[in-house]
Amino acid sequence: MKHIKVFALCLLSVSAKVHAQDNIDCRSFYSSDTTPVKLEAPADEVPSSLSLEPVIWNDLAEDTFAVKKNSTLYRFADATVHTLISPIRWKGKDWLTVGGVFAGTALSSLADKPVRKFITRQDSKFLDNLEQAGYHYGKPYAALIMTGGFLATGVVFKNEWATETAAILGAAYLTSGAVQSLMKTAIGRARPDMEEGNMSFKPFSKEPGFHSFPSGHIQMAMVSAMVLAERVKNPWLKGAFYTTAGITFFSRLYVDAHWTSDLVFGTAISYFCTRAIIRRMDQNKTKVQNGDKKQAFKMQFYPNISAYSNGLTMVATF
Repeated sequence: MKHIKVFALCLLSVSAKVHAQDNIDCRSFYSSDTTPVKLEAPADEVPSSLSLEPVIWNDLAEDTFAVKKNSTLYRFADATVHTLISPIRWKGKDWLTVGGVFAGTALSSLADKPVRKFITRQDSKFLDNLEQAGYHYGKPYAALIMTGGFLATGVVFKNEWATETAAILGAAYLTSGAVQSLMKTAIGRARPDMEEGNMSFKPFSKEPGFHSFPSGHIQMAMVSAMVLAERVKNPWLKGAFYTTAGITFFSRLYVDAHWTSDLVFGTAISYFCTRAIIRRMDQNKTKVQNGDKKQAFKMQFYPNISAYSNGLTMVATF
């Protein structure tokens, strides 16, 4: 491309029909230093020169690593891996936080049976419709539609905000989903409708009835709510997004699919994974904007075209 741009200038000079056109020499070449490259004209002829404004191509030869590091795709992959392997970097304060989450979940389990008893007594057409809305909002296909919608909007309309939102959503779904799926199978807690109580476990059971802890629906719904609320400033919109997650929370209790503590822990997983993803992606974006990358190559091209009776000459400084 570097050579083509220079040759294009020569061809443009031909189309201008400046004097004779049968002796044009386009032996230009690319140089990364500031040494002028001159195509000499006959010494006995006095040129009529035309100096042009500099043409600046900032990213013509931009470093490949810098481009990758600044891309949304790179930041998405980096944030996902960084979050998944974060436990190997945890220190004392982090482990205290983890301990606090488990302690809070254990405390919430005291409400498992009373809340179940109260919610399952409720029955109305309105609550049935509310349950369906919360159920679908927490399904994987809802997450896929939401992420794909933002991504398509960003690509079609070249909207960086939408593309970045899609990347954050995707990374948060993946990381929190991985933790939730692993724990659900490994712990094997019985669902309420199994009628075995909230302390019945069959680790690594393949039965869906023993995949209660933590809740996958609230994990999905909470990621959606958190990311969307983070991406807007309007407090009413923030409240609306969190309300949708609350509806999903209620819906799983209403159909007797989860204990309260399942939903509390699922919410915690989504919160910490989403916060980690947002923080990491913001850090990468800030580093690139502040120049923490290999310096992109910048080229300035100063053309000077001179017309002679038997041809043209061009002096170009890079």
